[in-house]
Amino acid sequence: MMTSNQRNEKHKNIKSPSKDVYQEAKNLLEAWQLVVFPTETIYWLGADARNDKAVLSIFELKGRPQDNPLISHLWFKEQIKDYATVENEIQQTIIDKLMPGPLTLLLKKKKWTISNRSCPLDYVWIRLPSNSVAQEFLQIAELPVAAPSANISWKPSPTNAEMVYDNLGNNVPLIINDWESFAGIESTVMRVVPNEENWKLKIQILRPWFLTKEDLDNCFNREIKVEYTTKNPELSPWMRYKHYSIAGHVRIFDEISNIPNLSKEFDSKDTKIWILLTQELIDSNKKLVERFEKGWITIIPRWTKSNLASCAHSLFDHYHTAEKSWINLLFVERLPEEWIGYWIMNRVKRSAEA
Repeated sequence: MMTSNQRNEKHKNIKSPSKDVYQEAKNLLEAWQLVVFPTETIYWLGADARNDKAVLSIFELKGRPQDNPLISHLWFKEQIKDYATVENEIQQTIIDKLMPGPLTLLLKKKKWTISNRSCPLDYVWIRLPSNSVAQEFLQIAELPVAAPSANISWKPSPTNAEMVYDNLGNNVPLIINDWESFAGIESTVMRVVPNEENWKLKIQILRPWFLTKEDLDNCFNREIKVEYTTKNPELSPWMRYKHYSIAGHVRIFDEISNIPNLSKEFDSKDTKIWILLTQELIDSNKKLVERFEKGWITIIPRWTKSNLASCAHSLFDHYHTAEKSWINLLFVERLPEEWIGYWIMNRVKRSAEA
């Protein structure tokens, strides 16, 4: 059994937020080293976005393809003009009304500012977190922090410091701990582009999340086209490669009665199967659920359909726990693909593809 001293030694790089810890983080970034920091979405693995060597170390540690761009995190809106060009009033309205928050906006990059390793194209991915710890850290750091999720590439994004440590261990010198992330899924990624239909501008959502098409419709005093798109995968830091995969298989189900047929190929005493489902489905299938629980299947309630935000918040944590538990097959209940349900299922489908 691990002693308390051994546990403390194991997690010696996990530290609670304080001015001293923020200053330590700044010193590490200025020395081209890496720092993990929390936001309202997930935990991020950060480096000085201006330095090629520092940014390269992110790709090397994560095993991340080097043509997969990074998001640059800033403290306040006035910093944006130092690294990017705001080209139209729609971009400015998005910045004014929706930042800080769980939003990443694609802007024209100014030359000789952000490392080309972070942004290999002519764009920069800008985000201003609303999490208070992230804001205090970025304020003291006084530099743009390039960061992807703080995990090994393709794995579920971490929503707490323990998940970060399970992925990266002591390979990163500092993990700033703010307990559980509020949202549990990465930010919405969007850009403003010409609308071919009427020569005006439209908003494209490249990666869906908390800020939806409906939220953007309400931002403007006039009608503006907002669309989800999977075109131009090189423009969004998640569209080109597999994401959210675990060592076992992830499968989506509609009817719980179909589980035995869907799991026939795994019908073995050595097989470990979890079902991730809502309380409503449990309540309406109590006898079947009881039969499953007496067998080789474990039922994992993921709260309720009336509170889909809780499903989103816990999704990656369930994935991570399933992997640590050596689960062979994880079934995930299909949720209604509206509003929050749309972007939860967006991530679940990506993990099932992986």
